[in-house]
Amino acid sequence: MRPGDLTLHDTIKIYGLPLNVPVKRFCEVAGIGNTRFYELAKEGVIRIRKNGRSTTAPVEDLYRLLRGEQAAA
Repeated sequence: MRPGDLTLHDTIKIYGLPLNVPVKRFCEVAGIGNTRFYELAKEGVIRIRKNGRSTTAPVEDLYRLLRGEQAAA
């Protein structure tokens, strides 16, 4: 199986991800830094969700980023 063949379900299972991924974990899995994360969010590639002091992003956006797809929105 090639990396591009992974389904969303496979990605969630392999990395043990929740539906809304904390920024730190998102960056670890994607191999990017916090600055790049927020740049991508500003560009509309990653949707940010705030819950009090916590910031998360949908696992679907991580999946699309890993597959090299364009903007999630």
